[in-house]
Amino acid sequence: MEKAEVIKRRYKYRKLIMAGKIKLPIKNAARLIGPDCAYHLYSYFKQTNPDKK
Repeated sequence: MEKAEVIKRRYKYRKLIMAGKIKLPIKNAARLIGPDCAYHLYSYFKQTNPDKK
């Protein structure tokens, strides 16, 4: 698979995860979207699941 195709797919999944359209465990989602977006993911996760620790 070409490098450009890999980048394109990663961006697509990052967008879907950040929009909340794909349900993944927080650990796996953070690995897929990268550390720069993970900060936003953690804050979103806290808001949607207040009773989970």
